[in-house]
This record gives sequence, structure tokens and C-alpha cells, in this order.
Amino acid sequence: RHHMMNESLTLDEVRRMAAEIGMTRLADEYLQPLLRATNVARARRKALPLGEITPADEPAHVFHLPADDKR
Repeated sequence: RHHMMNESLTLDEVRRMAAEIGMTRLADEYLQPLLRATNVARARRKALPLGEITPADEPAHVFHLPADDKR
């Protein structure tokens, strides 16, 4: 049912995937960008050396505001 990571998806498959997660009202104009983003994400994931990655390799996103910032 699901494609291998190295295969590109079709618009119908992306529409089906979106519906499976509750995005049933997604307009067709958003399917093409979602298709591109999904294919890019899968390609990037495929390029990762997953067998060598540990939880310590996960990037941490740290945000810091200076103490004198008056927001």
C-alpha cells in the first residue's frame, strides 16, 4: 500500500495520505506543494545514515533572548 522511500508519490496518493490523517478538505491547489514537500522529505530521510544515528545526534533547537530584551 505504501511506497518505498525511493519512489515518488502521485497526487492521488498524497490526497489519500492527507485524508488518512484527517485533511479531507485540503484544496487541490495545496496538493502539489504537499507532494513536493513529501518527496523532498522522503529523499532527505533516505540519504541519512539511520543505522549510525543515536538519540544524542538529534539536533537541539535552543532559543535565547538577551536579558535586556523588553518584549
